[in-house]
Amino acid sequence: MNVFNDAIETHTQWKVNLKRFIEEGVIQDINKIGDCHACDLGRWIYGDGVQYDRLPSFESMCITHEHFHRTAAEVIFHSNANDKAKARSLLAPDGDFSQSSAKLIKALMDCSKELADSVLDGFRNRRKVQGILQAKENNNIFSIEGNASVINAIKMMVDHNIGSLAINNNGNFLGIFTERGYLQHLIFRGEHSLEAPVSEMIDINTIYVDPEDSVEQCMILMTATHTRHLPVMDQGKLVGMISIGDVIKQVVSDDSDKISQLDSYVHNRYGTQL
Repeated sequence: MNVFNDAIETHTQWKVNLKRFIEEGVIQDINKIGDCHACDLGRWIYGDGVQYDRLPSFESMCITHEHFHRTAAEVIFHSNANDKAKARSLLAPDGDFSQSSAKLIKALMDCSKELADSVLDGFRNRRKVQGILQAKENNNIFSIEGNASVINAIKMMVDHNIGSLAINNNGNFLGIFTERGYLQHLIFRGEHSLEAPVSEMIDINTIYVDPEDSVEQCMILMTATHTRHLPVMDQGKLVGMISIGDVIKQVVSDDSDKISQLDSYVHNRYGTQL
């Protein structure tokens, strides 16, 4: 497996654990959290990972990783000081912590693609998100304005039998609303919020992919973040939404085509079938 895909899982798990500690009120060592060499990903980057410093995106990834840890230390500072409101604002989808994590994941994905291109890292890495969008029978993007109520968003999802909605603000994409994300917000807030603006319920695990990202990377992201929907962004514009079902369908279709081609080759060459 591509080592940078493994790194995405490592980072995501570290982030999830940190969020859980904050929610449980566990005091954290701010110096350790702020040290980009101390986490599992950091130890790999400055250890075995150094061999990949030839990749164009490697240095940028290192800088992004350092910035993420500075942001994480800020979250811990406010959490340890019992300023939960400030800590939660940093952890929000549009907060510095979430944004810096998304940038780090994107940088790791860039390294992953560059590594795959340099060594032709297998058939799976050549399957692109663009192929999923092209194969979808219905590529409509269902969206709702951020000032609409949560109950209206839920009704829209039920009416269209979908699991996510794009949330916009005057034409600008903010994130996605999902069933699981809503339940997480309910637990976090400790109250019912059907009348709250849907912009306050953006899925905290929203991660973007672009058309050139691989199907394998989508599966890694969905598994690591336990999410079932990924927005597809192209040059800052939302161009589609893909679900775990779309990804699985693409993998099965591609593998079936590959098996069919191999079967045809064997039959034509040796007069037998697989």
